[in-house]
Amino acid sequence: MKQDLWRYALGRWQDKAFEQACLTLQDTYQVPVSLLLCGLWLAASGKQPDAMVGRRVAEVAEQFEVDYLRPLRAVRRKAGEDVRLPEFKRQLQQVELEGERWLLTTLPSLCDNLLPAGGQVDPMAWMLVLVPELAQCEGLQDALNVLVELKVQL
Repeated sequence: MKQDLWRYALGRWQDKAFEQACLTLQDTYQVPVSLLLCGLWLAASGKQPDAMVGRRVAEVAEQFEVDYLRPLRAVRRKAGEDVRLPEFKRQLQQVELEGERWLLTTLPSLCDNLLPAGGQVDPMAWMLVLVPELAQCEGLQDALNVLVELKVQL
């Protein structure tokens, strides 16, 4: 693939509108940001959507979110409310970022066998595979549409 997922994520995170769209999906709909980034990256890389691969990617990302990232995020946010703990909050941010980096460097290995689509891939096709709830939730659809409109090529 042209560019690794971690570098893609770092580049996209520079766009504040993109960051906000991801955080809205994370906080409002519990969609792991790693899934969003992975789906956009796969589409930009021209990889054909695959339901089996998508389910595996979603399982890994969601389990890591539940086991590690959400608890860390909750503690970090609580620490952010306490003016006595700015250094503790910063350290928690670093640990959370390291967890996100680990996940974003792990997910691509689940996608190694994906076939090229032979043309452009609609990012929403990957979103439907990775976030199947999209089909039943209008608010989630709208939020994902905002994110997809902010996409850029690799």
